[in-house]
Amino acid sequence: MEKEQILQELGRFNEDMDWISETQKKLRKKFADKYIAVMNSRVIDSDSELETLLQKLKETGRNPSRIPIEFISGEPQRLIL
Repeated sequence: MEKEQILQELGRFNEDMDWISETQKKLRKKFADKYIAVMNSRVIDSDSELETLLQKLKETGRNPSRIPIEFISGEPQRLIL
């Protein structure tokens, strides 16, 4: 894999992670207490079990290590300082 391609993939990964953060409230309504996999600012799959989600991604020919996967808690996270 060439350096330029790696940088593009990292950029896309970061954009998808930002999208997850920005849309937490909306995602919580649909995917509460589930793991989601995101590509191009879109949820491509979800499951309540991480291992099952990883297996489903592999079965579709996707490499889970290159896809943002996040657990969407049913309750908003609160920071106590």
